[in-house]
Amino acid sequence: MAMSMTGCGDGVATDGDNTCRVELRCVNNRHFKFAFRCRDGFAALEGRAEAAVRRRVRRGGVHMSLDVAGPAAPAGRRLDGVQLASYLDAAADFCLSRDLPAPHTIESFIGLPGVLVEAAPDSDAAERAWPLVARALDAALDRLDEMRRREGEALAADLQATCGEITGLAGTIRGRVPQMVEAHRSRLVERVAKLLEPQGVPLAAADVAREIALIADRTDIAEELVRLDSHLAQFAHLLGTEAPGRSLDFLSQELGREANTIASKAFDAEIAHAVVEIKTRIERLREQVQNLE
Repeated sequence: MAMSMTGCGDGVATDGDNTCRVELRCVNNRHFKFAFRCRDGFAALEGRAEAAVRRRVRRGGVHMSLDVAGPAAPAGRRLDGVQLASYLDAAADFCLSRDLPAPHTIESFIGLPGVLVEAAPDSDAAERAWPLVARALDAALDRLDEMRRREGEALAADLQATCGEITGLAGTIRGRVPQMVEAHRSRLVERVAKLLEPQGVPLAAADVAREIALIADRTDIAEELVRLDSHLAQFAHLLGTEAPGRSLDFLSQELGREANTIASKAFDAEIAHAVVEIKTRIERLREQVQNLE
């Protein structure tokens, strides 16, 4: 079944004191696009995470947020004890030389330059955390797929209904074609008769038949209606397959071309009105298939 490109999902996995949370958001995009956000130390997992997502999502912009808490999470900063001791010794000497009370806490020294420094990244931390991250990511992907599947079913039902409306309108056009030809014949006979009446020239039935045949040939839309039905049948078939978005987008364009050809060949008000209704529904199809994977 066709799936929507939009959805979200989250997953949580634990291992002892370590907890991993993954959040996924997927939005419409013509191609697959992956964005990864995580705390320092886990950027090395982006390639693995993208590969795991690609196995489940074929098209769309996927935004992944990763957070790991516990011993597995690398410390962002560390306390430089040597630098802090240097500050404390200098402060104590200063206070002693001026008969001032020495400081008894280090709170005022924490913000001094060099006391808190960036921790050296642990190259193995991400590797050790990957099994935990993979479990959380799988859970998030399951929830994402569930939401995308529900939305895809709703979109498919709406698209099927719209295709049914187009089929009904095409049937109306098909039934109108004989009446259109007869209307052309009546107008032709009436106009030619008025032109020939002053000259007393009789209207030859063979000449009328020949002109009507030419009009019928120029306004023949049988092939376009057959192709329209074929495209609609293919559209319905593709809705039951996986990732049909691109193919459905192409078929929507082809449906539009057939409708335009019918409008240009059939000089009839009722047919023109039906074509306008068909094109309105085709435009709806084109907008909706942009949401399918």
